[in-house]
Amino acid sequence: MPRRLITTGRRQQAFAYVEVLLSVLLLSVLLTPALQALGTGILGSGNTVANRHFALRSRLEEVLAMPFGDLYAETYLSGGNTTTSLSAARSDPVGTPDRLVVVLYRYDVATNALTGNDTGLLYVNAYYESEGAANGMSTLVGRWW
Repeated sequence: MPRRLITTGRRQQAFAYVEVLLSVLLLSVLLTPALQALGTGILGSGNTVANRHFALRSRLEEVLAMPFGDLYAETYLSGGNTTTSLSAARSDPVGTPDRLVVVLYRYDVATNALTGNDTGLLYVNAYYESEGAANGMSTLVGRWW
């Protein structure tokens, strides 16, 4: 006697290709505006850490783009060449919210300190006044490079 398989009359069916394609299309159409709104909200927020960082970096790059002679001359102005003397020409005006401050002074690599000598090397520090110089960006710029 031959064996017969007994079936219950139900067949398991998977999603058809068209159904999957339609669901992916529908999700992409519906999620696109939501993701754009989320991106606008993230990028449009005013005073984020990233925005402050890029503003600080931009100011430092602007200062470094200046001719070395102009920067070096500021260290000879009255009140110049100290670790706390601000560059009035490169800093934001007093009273500006989130004031960016730039300090320039002559630097001696041999002693790793401020110097009164003409070393041809400047220490440039840019920072937010409210956060202090320790949280800023600094670099050395030389006459010969």
